[in-house]
Amino acid sequence: MQARFSRPPAPFKRIAGLISPFVFECHFLKSKDQRRDFLPLHPILSFNYNMLEISTKFDSHIANYIPLRMFKQTSSNRAIQGERNMRTITYALSATSLMAIAAPCVAQTNQYDREAANPPTQADSTPEPVESLGDIIVTAQKRSENVNKVGVSITAVQGDALQQRGVVDTADLIKIAPGFNFVQSAYGVPVLTLRGVGFYDTAIGAASAVSVYVDEVPLPLSIMALGATLDLNRVEILKGPQGTLYGQNATGGAINYISARPTDSFHSGADLTYGRFNRVELKGFVSGPITDTLTARIAARFDRNDDWQRSYTRDATNGEGNIFTGRAIVDWKPSDRLRFSFMVHGWRDRSESQAPQLAAITGAASPAALRAYPLPPRDNRAADFDPDLSFKRNSWFAQVSGRADYDLSDSITVTSITAYSKLKRLSAVDADGTAIQAYALINPGRSRDFSQELRLSGDSGQLHYVVGLNYAWESVFDQSDPLARTSSFPFQRASAHSDQHINTYAAFASLDYKLTDTLTLQGGVRYTDQHRRFIGCTYDSGAGDFSAVVSRIATARAGRPITIAPGACLTLNANFEPAQVRSQLNEDNISWRGGVNWQANPSTLLYANISKGYKNGAFPTAGATFALQLTPATQESLTAYEAGFKLGLFDRKLQLNGALFYYDYRDKQFRGRIVDPVIGPQSALINVPKSRVAGGEIQATLRPISGLTINTGVTYVGTKILGNFVNFDALAQQVRLSGEAFPLTPDWQVTSDIDYQFSVSDSMNGFVGGGATYQAATNGGLGELSQFAIDSYTLIDLRAGVALKDDRWRLTAYVKNLTDKFYATLVSQPGPDAAIRFTGQPQTYGLTLSYRY
Repeated sequence: MQARFSRPPAPFKRIAGLISPFVFECHFLKSKDQRRDFLPLHPILSFNYNMLEISTKFDSHIANYIPLRMFKQTSSNRAIQGERNMRTITYALSATSLMAIAAPCVAQTNQYDREAANPPTQADSTPEPVESLGDIIVTAQKRSENVNKVGVSITAVQGDALQQRGVVDTADLIKIAPGFNFVQSAYGVPVLTLRGVGFYDTAIGAASAVSVYVDEVPLPLSIMALGATLDLNRVEILKGPQGTLYGQNATGGAINYISARPTDSFHSGADLTYGRFNRVELKGFVSGPITDTLTARIAARFDRNDDWQRSYTRDATNGEGNIFTGRAIVDWKPSDRLRFSFMVHGWRDRSESQAPQLAAITGAASPAALRAYPLPPRDNRAADFDPDLSFKRNSWFAQVSGRADYDLSDSITVTSITAYSKLKRLSAVDADGTAIQAYALINPGRSRDFSQELRLSGDSGQLHYVVGLNYAWESVFDQSDPLARTSSFPFQRASAHSDQHINTYAAFASLDYKLTDTLTLQGGVRYTDQHRRFIGCTYDSGAGDFSAVVSRIATARAGRPITIAPGACLTLNANFEPAQVRSQLNEDNISWRGGVNWQANPSTLLYANISKGYKNGAFPTAGATFALQLTPATQESLTAYEAGFKLGLFDRKLQLNGALFYYDYRDKQFRGRIVDPVIGPQSALINVPKSRVAGGEIQATLRPISGLTINTGVTYVGTKILGNFVNFDALAQQVRLSGEAFPLTPDWQVTSDIDYQFSVSDSMNGFVGGGATYQAATNGGLGELSQFAIDSYTLIDLRAGVALKDDRWRLTAYVKNLTDKFYATLVSQPGPDAAIRFTGQPQTYGLTLSYRY
């Protein structure tokens, strides 16, 4: 039986009742006289006879299409709260939509009345105007468009605003994009999530559910995005399945960093920051012409800091930072029709890996020394780590790309984008949070990637089209060497290898057709064919301890003597013989998108979309004594339903965007467990047959007075595993997981920022501002066990400073995590004996001096 909402809350009924007459007046009474006559009469008009009942029916109509049961969560209380949350969001969005459609007409009518009563004269004084919010031009659909006239959910922020709000890396996008989440995995691999859609894996070769680009050039691995925020014009964050336009398939969304372009005249700039823990950040750029047809831009950033972590059991510290990032762009325009752009960018990382905190002892056979280890205080800086292991990384990434655009005519352009990248990683991580080497890892890895996209775009009457081909080749080698000197593992050291080669072929097309001046239909389709080859095995360290244990197991299972030499591959096949696992995963899919946009008036866009996206399958990097552990997760798919609005209100002093969405998720990829007969349940990639995501979001940008800008965003994401799904919880106990929320997925997220700029003299401005982010509670593993709970938290940042009127010089003082809030970003159990917790950054503060020429 289909669920229905209860009667709508009174405030929303009143809003609908009061506003609906104005909506009628706006869209059916076209002349000034009709509107002027209608407005005073509307309280007694028969049209307004029962507007409260109309609003009630309207809200119930929405409810008929949104069953409440899909918003229920694990417990009954959470289910009730989820229903209330979604009900509130639905009513708010409905009422807001009515307000937006009515507001321009009310403003016009009021203006007519004012003009009639007080005709303007030249002698009238004019108050100082409040600036309207500026437009941000995006290229999310492979062409330049006003972000508020694009019928998809996008967060777009310009480069100067990113710097003001302290966005220095991909993790900081949490400050500007409601629904975005960033977690560093236990082995240091970034995990990106949008609206609850992400893929937690510890291998560098794991394809993210959220794809990342720099100037439309793909960064195939999430770890490559380390330096992507350098010298930006803007960032665009697209939510929902991607693939019909962008080079990579993704179920969660896409992040496109748009770099600042070379300029036709000479410009330069530099920023110097000094802060807590002796942090020094120096970045700068130089841009200008080389010839009449050739321009260039070079940017670089060096960021270092002293240790910010300290042991709570001895005199030792950790957490030194040392990262260099660079980018060079050359634009060449040999003719009016032909344009080239060449880019080289990369980074070098010599930082120390963050040490975790010990959260709990979880193994029944854990060593006595580990069981007696003290738990840490609630302090972001407190941690512990092996004293005889260096955690300094030695990693680097480089990418070279070229883009060519040729205008075949005034309305047709052919574009080619070619890229080659190379990554090398060497890092060590402590994975038990103690000074006892119960579990640590050394992680070497490397990757080579090539991509080529060729597309044709143009206009033909009311039709805009993009058609293209895409090819990508990847070679990824990943290695994980566990160190377990004092643990319940049957070895002191081992080595897990994974070697993958991937070829991906794709063809795509996207069409926009303008039915009328205000109504546009959109459609897109993409065919992808991927071939993935895999070789994997776990090796004895050469000491012979691990191979001896596996040899005894294999002999007992096979019923014949099987001997594995020290240092050899020890992963057992179906015949209990050691051998490399050689496998293939060949998959294809068709992703698509359809939508309709209604530009109700120049500042009001209503849209609805249905899309289907895929994320390709993946092989794990895992310590596997049996080949079964190296079984790949097959591709996942997601069908997304979304409806939303983008409203410019009060003469563009307020921009209000919102959306409701529902995702039908099939074969979602998770890190679950498979039981290893030698060392027990072990981490493995699995597919969850059926799950869903449902929620809503709203973003507002307000400029109420001159110099004051307020940004606020709220997202609710309700996730749920459906059906009768059984796997293992975070402590390797087999349980039924149906009805659970996704791990590492807070249901509520709030971002807010306020900035006020004012004049302090004829030559100088002052500014003050601050931001706050809220993340609701979540859990770090399947099973929702209390040991892996991640509490909710709110972080507050402040800033203030002065700048010359022309912004040539600027001095900024900042504080991040003002209250020194203790919070965790991840709780997991990478080894058999302990659960660990990664904390966020403590309070930091500093000064930034900026110069522009």
